[in-house]
Amino acid sequence: METFKVQVTSTAKPNEYQAAVRDFKVKLAPDSPTAPSSHEAILQALGACEAIVMASFNQQQDFTYRDFYYTLEGIKPADAQRPGMARIGVAVHFDTDESKQKCHDFMTFAENTCPVMDNLTNTVPVKRTGVAVMA
Repeated sequence: METFKVQVTSTAKPNEYQAAVRDFKVKLAPDSPTAPSSHEAILQALGACEAIVMASFNQQQDFTYRDFYYTLEGIKPADAQRPGMARIGVAVHFDTDESKQKCHDFMTFAENTCPVMDNLTNTVPVKRTGVAVMA
């Protein structure tokens, strides 16, 4: 079993938070020009995860490319009944000599192998493990 841990703390600025994992820190803030929102962080995690899968498995899947990039778009209607996004659109742009069908198949493989996609598309239990009050 593998366990992953992240710590999120407030900062001196109102509505700005810092997420830390190992030696990496990411600033998050809603409606800020200097930090991504939590919705944008989800899109970043999804794009990064699928990119890592592609870079890790392209040879195994007999897929070659010179370069690629992702565009991701999350849609949240103004009158949404829930706080999350209603839809996420993902497009991958390949610089490759592979056929369009092979690109599509490789993208499907990446989506089916990406843990972030799995967590977004399948119900994952989230359980509060504690609440502490600091005096």
